[in-house]
Amino acid sequence: MKSAANNEQVGDITIMEDRYYVQRLTEQVFLIRERTSEEEGPGPDDRIVRSFVVRHDAYMYADTVNKQQKKLDENHGHLAQPAI
Repeated sequence: MKSAANNEQVGDITIMEDRYYVQRLTEQVFLIRERTSEEEGPGPDDRIVRSFVVRHDAYMYADTVNKQQKKLDENHGHLAQPAI
């Protein structure tokens, strides 16, 4: 299951409009990263939130925190409060 409807695969990074995304670090290590800017794509300064060894688990986690983030954005304004 992939996270979010507007995903685009570029190399080992899935670019999406959501705040949290999955970056494949190695064959068995997947990082959850938080975008530092909503206007820019993924970057080297994006915060590492968590790591996973199972790809599916990484995408499930990113999907869950992005859903939580959307609820927070509706209540408190976009990118005002992190979900994690």
